[in-house]
Amino acid sequence: MRLLFLNRSFWPDPEATGQLLTELCADLRHEHDVSVIAGPSYHVSTPLRGLWRHDALDGVDIIRTWGTVFPKRRLLARLLNLGSYYALAAAAALRSARPDVVIAETDPPLLGLLGTLLQARWRCRFLYYCQDIYPDIAEVTGGIRSRPLLALLARANRLAYQRADLIVVLGEDMRRRLMSKGVPPGRIVVLPNWVDCSVIRPLSQNGFRSQFGNKFVVMYSGNLGLSQQLESVMEAARQLRDNGRVVFAFIGEGARKPWLEQRAHRDGLGNVCFLPYQPKQALAESLGAADLHLVPLQAGLAGCMVPSKVYGILAAGRPYVAMMDHDADVAMLARESRLGFVCPPGDAAALARVISEAVANPDELRAMGLRARAVAERCFDRPLLTRRFGQLVAGLERRIKDIGPPF
Repeated sequence: MRLLFLNRSFWPDPEATGQLLTELCADLRHEHDVSVIAGPSYHVSTPLRGLWRHDALDGVDIIRTWGTVFPKRRLLARLLNLGSYYALAAAAALRSARPDVVIAETDPPLLGLLGTLLQARWRCRFLYYCQDIYPDIAEVTGGIRSRPLLALLARANRLAYQRADLIVVLGEDMRRRLMSKGVPPGRIVVLPNWVDCSVIRPLSQNGFRSQFGNKFVVMYSGNLGLSQQLESVMEAARQLRDNGRVVFAFIGEGARKPWLEQRAHRDGLGNVCFLPYQPKQALAESLGAADLHLVPLQAGLAGCMVPSKVYGILAAGRPYVAMMDHDADVAMLARESRLGFVCPPGDAAALARVISEAVANPDELRAMGLRARAVAERCFDRPLLTRRFGQLVAGLERRIKDIGPPF
């Protein structure tokens, strides 16, 4: 089958959705003809001559569009970035060969609408692959306050849900949220993100860890954005700054990084350090350097997204703190499989208590880490889940006959 993916982030971009899509396409191309329309990276220079160019990676055809890459701290800049990619992705798609299936992700949030337009033009199948649920995220985080813009996002995604032949979400909490919007459960399939357990694994020797000395390392690794409620992490660091054993390591980039650095400087937090995104090939070392990982989400975001960073943490054999709503999938996984701790989102005092408890119980942390690795291998290993995605795509024709045309 000929598959066309739409998503701004793709190789060599270090963002999680781009890395996951790169791995998915690399695995699917053994059975399918795979193309991707991607945009420019915010983190890696991808110079272009013209509005787009063709590239290739391991048998995957890449159409890389031009686009603006303004800093994302202001809404107008974000809209220009996403709008320039959206317009050029649409133009490039309309000039491409007809696919059997269009697969639209949610970067930018209006890609589902483009998927429906291409579905109508080519009379092909449309799979909506929801890494996030919009406009819900924007409303909870306050990233967008314009009522007309929020209404536009809601209408566009409602149309995408109605027209999609299949909707893939990352967790049961996301499935429940879509069902609450009136999407029939028969059109929704839960397929979590994954980790390559052959690449990220526990290490007996870790050079990356040596930079922290004998400290207890509390790590946040990933996008430093609006969804993560990182203010409470900084407050917990302030409360624990007199504990000479604990250091907080932030690894990544994002719109909130300048504020976090300013806050650490203002409060004299010598127990906080910042490091850039680590190369993919170094993730086993960077993730494995932590004694305890943080997976924070703002209150109300359960079902809007499922933090993919948790799967790398599990593969590295490390426990984590789920700072989020108690019914979020990642919180339930920590609690039910005894892989870590759960505390209320935004509760810095609770987080500080959890960290102090973890420092005092190294044996329990090691047991959590062993269970984490076992769960990663059994449930979230890359070949298991990319194979299942391929089966969903291959079985799309039969599935549509079973459940009828889009409502």
